[in-house]
Amino acid sequence: AYSAVMNVKDASSRFIRSGEDLSKILAIGDFAVVQITKVTSQNLIDLSMKEPGLRKVEGGRIIRINPQKVPRVIGKKGSMIGILKDKTGCQITVGQNGYVWIKGTSPENELKAENAIKEIERRSHEEGLTQKMETFLGGAA
Repeated sequence: AYSAVMNVKDASSRFIRSGEDLSKILAIGDFAVVQITKVTSQNLIDLSMKEPGLRKVEGGRIIRINPQKVPRVIGKKGSMIGILKDKTGCQITVGQNGYVWIKGTSPENELKAENAIKEIERRSHEEGLTQKMETFLGGAA
């Protein structure tokens, strides 16, 4: 893991007054969906939240999975993540680093999504997993 830097101008598109409390934008310990914009040969990393969908994570829960299992959680052409979202009614963002943000309309739906993701991680070697997960998740949210 490497440390990364995000300039204030890359953290918000709104005007920031001189002397403003920057912890209202992002504070130490906050989670955010960001884009890596630059990596130097010395492993200095620049980040941005300027693109659509990049933002501070608020509400929901964050879980960690093995980063090697991320493609299995997403599925071919997004099939697996689509089923997870449809069957749980949750917004789900999967990072390439293995962090998964789950935000649902209820804690029960979030837990259902978390359990399903952990099941995908555990059974990622199995064929026909997408169909098995549809059965695992049962009816609609």
